[in-house]
Amino acid sequence: MSNITAHDLAGAGHSIRINRQPDECSWCHRHVHPKYIGAYVSLRNNDAQVLYRCTAAECERIFIATHILVKGTSGLTGTLAQVEPWKPERLPFPASVAEVSPQFVAVRNQVEAAAGAGLDQLVGIGLRKALEFLIKDFAVSQNTAAADDIRSQTLSACINNYIADENVKQCAARAAWLGNDETHYVRRWESKDVEDLRVLVQLTMNWIDNVLLTRKYLEEMQKS
Repeated sequence: MSNITAHDLAGAGHSIRINRQPDECSWCHRHVHPKYIGAYVSLRNNDAQVLYRCTAAECERIFIATHILVKGTSGLTGTLAQVEPWKPERLPFPASVAEVSPQFVAVRNQVEAAAGAGLDQLVGIGLRKALEFLIKDFAVSQNTAAADDIRSQTLSACINNYIADENVKQCAARAAWLGNDETHYVRRWESKDVEDLRVLVQLTMNWIDNVLLTRKYLEEMQKS
C-alpha cells in the first residue's frame, strides 16, 4: 500500500491509499518500477487515474493505471483495475510457419490485440480465421498442383483431403470444431471454450512446424 494525492476537476487534492502500482509497462511489457507522475480522481465515477512513465531506457512511454475507489473509515482506498493504453506483444512464431503462412501470423497477432482490448467475443472468431489460413497455406505448400482446389474447399474438406500428417490432421480437425462453435449460435462442445481452441491452434502450428522442418532437412541432407 502507498499513499498518493489525486486532484479532482476543481483542483482539490484527495489522499488515496492504493493497493499497488503496475509492475509492467503496458507499451513494452518490461517489468519495471515506473516513475510516478501524478494522479486525477473522479468521485462521480469512483475511480482514480494515475500517470506513470516507464523507466526502461528503450521505452520511457507514459501509461495510465485506473484504480477503483472505495470509501472507508480511514479514507479512500484504490484497487488497481486496468492499465492503458495496452500494446499487445507480438507472438513468437516458428520461422518455417511464418514463411509458409504470413497471413496466419498477421491474423494471430490481431487476435491477441483483440484479447488485450477486452474484445473477447472476437477472439474465437479470429482464431478460427487464423486456423483456416494456416491449414490452407500449409496444404498448398505440400500440394502445389492442387492449390486452386485447396483454396476453394471448406476448411473441414481441406483437412480431410489434403493434410497427410496425422497429428496435424487430428489437432486441426478439433480446432475447426471449436472454431465453428465460436461462430455459431449454439455450441456443440459445451465443455470446451476459447482457451481450448487457442491450445489446439498452437498444437496444430507446432505439428506443422515439425513437418516443415523434417521435410527441409530430409531434402537438404540426402544419403551419399
